[in-house]
Amino acid sequence: MYPSGRWDGFWVQGMAWGRQAMTPFTLTFAAGEVTGSGRDVVGPFTVAGTYDEATGRVRMVKQYVGKHRVLYVGLPDGEGSIQGTWAIDEHNTGPFLLRPALAKPTGGEPIQDVG
Repeated sequence: MYPSGRWDGFWVQGMAWGRQAMTPFTLTFAAGEVTGSGRDVVGPFTVAGTYDEATGRVRMVKQYVGKHRVLYVGLPDGEGSIQGTWAIDEHNTGPFLLRPALAKPTGGEPIQDVG
């Protein structure tokens, strides 16, 4: 359902941090499990969790190295991304969006006839 590899996205934390980008990070999806690692403004992190192959529902924990953990629960948005809600506790929560990072064209790709 989801491609393994490079992803990017953002999370939002109200007035304190606002919208924060997640620089490209890796996610691996296999047999209902998701794992990964990356870095954002808070620091380096690892990811571990599950996904439902039928519905696309994702439930994963982002563990910041030497710091707190964040629960992410999301669903497919219909365009290949995952959107949902993150939570540290009932007072620290907000929306997020994760999307596969697309390879940037080099300019040397052949033109393909789609007609």
